[in-house]
Amino acid sequence: MSDPWVFLLALFAAYRVTRLVTTDKIAEPVTERIRWWLERRWQAKHDEPGSADEWNSKWAYMLSCPWCLGFWVSGVMSVLLSVAYGFDYLTIIGWFAMSAGVGLIARLDTD
Repeated sequence: MSDPWVFLLALFAAYRVTRLVTTDKIAEPVTERIRWWLERRWQAKHDEPGSADEWNSKWAYMLSCPWCLGFWVSGVMSVLLSVAYGFDYLTIIGWFAMSAGVGLIARLDTD
C-alpha cells in the first residue's frame, strides 16, 4: 500500500478513536468515570469547588476536546506507522498533519 493511503487510513483511525472517547455514547460510562475521577483529583489538589459547566482539570477537559485528544492520538498513530512501516520522515510531519486532519473532521462532524 502506498504512503498516502496508509496515512489516510491512519488519519481516519485516529479520528475514530478520538470520537469514541470525546463524543460517542457507547464509551460514555468509562470516559465519564475517568473525567469525574480526574476532576475530583484536581479539586482535592487545588481545594476549590469545580464549576458545573466546565472541567477545571486539564486532563478531564482533554478527554472532551477533539482537537486536544486528537493531537495525542495522532502522535501515537504516527509512532505506530513509523515502527510498522518505517516512515521515518513522516513521524513529526505526519503527527501534526494527522492532528490537523482529526480536528478538521471533528469540526465538520455535526452529530
